[in-house]
Amino acid sequence: MTVATAAKVRVRGPRRPHFEAPPELPKRPKPKRLRPGKARRNEVLESIPEGQRQIAELALQGMAAVRSRLAEENKKLATEGKPTMPEASVLKMAEDLLPRLRVADWLDRADAAQRQMEHLDLRDVRSVVAAGEDPVVARDESTRAINEQLKQELAKKQDLELKLWLEDVDAALGVGRSIRALRLSSQPPKAGVMFPPELARKLGAAATAGLTPDDTADRWAAVMEAGAFSPVRTLITPTAPPQQITDDLRKTALRLGPLLPQIAALLGVEVPADTPRPKPLRPGPRRDVKKKTAARREDTPTGRGSDRKPASEPEPASEPKPASEPKLASEASASTEQAEAPNDEMPANAPVTVEAEAPAEPPADTTVEAEAPAEAPAASDDATTN
Repeated sequence: MTVATAAKVRVRGPRRPHFEAPPELPKRPKPKRLRPGKARRNEVLESIPEGQRQIAELALQGMAAVRSRLAEENKKLATEGKPTMPEASVLKMAEDLLPRLRVADWLDRADAAQRQMEHLDLRDVRSVVAAGEDPVVARDESTRAINEQLKQELAKKQDLELKLWLEDVDAALGVGRSIRALRLSSQPPKAGVMFPPELARKLGAAATAGLTPDDTADRWAAVMEAGAFSPVRTLITPTAPPQQITDDLRKTALRLGPLLPQIAALLGVEVPADTPRPKPLRPGPRRDVKKKTAARREDTPTGRGSDRKPASEPEPASEPKPASEPKLASEASASTEQAEAPNDEMPANAPVTVEAEAPAEPPADTTVEAEAPAEAPAASDDATTN
């Protein structure tokens, strides 16, 4: 073996222990969002004189939209030297048209909710029922009767969703997916529901059994992330720390310390008293995407090792730049990669899980209370973390 060949021989470290992933569970279909029609609203709009129709459509967006558009139109008319529209008269017209439009709009939503009830998201049903309590909508006897029917259907749907939720948690525990069970437990279909004490003890014991000294720091961090927002977080009580405590695990313990003080103390992490309650982590871009994006940026003409002049240096006057210069292949590839790379920040309407307290040892006749999140995140486990 030559020296060059010997230099290329890679020294392998110790093999990772073999891990057999638990079986996958079938996921329930994602509930659909409400898609109301516009039949009743269009019927009301057609009955309004054409000169008032635009004001009526703005009124559906709220009186603030009417005032904003009126101010813009009057400013434009004043600039052109034309007479402005009387603000008081236009606002009075919008206020008179608004009740009929709001009732028609709610009826469209209520009809759609009744048709789509089986596969509809609970949040949309609740929003329709809450809108039906508005005095303008509830003024008519027919709308009150429809809203009562929606309330009954909502109660039945909530009971069914609660039953399926508990079945999913128990099924995840049955196949050994404790992390998925912890995540599911933090996503109840309704705020203030009671988590069964027997299932709570079972889930807490499974989560504790997944935190042993032989488990990796990544495993500990994954269990802590899922358990911190579960109603059984106080029941997760490992007795010994992992053999290797990494800096990332210490950071995780410090961030989740207000919710998991028993684990933070076990890891030797002191949590300040004024540490705010944490929020669930939002999913970010994959690490390999970040590396590829950084590598492409270095390969662009403005990156390291490039012979191209910087953008701040002016071009010689004797060599005019063509009107349409083709983009370099590496530059085009970099821009495409940057456009396809996911953003680190999630939208504002992103989902947020609300935690719930659980007693340290719930008695047989008590229950653990949980709160429903605004939008349940996807409950999934990696083979390496569960």
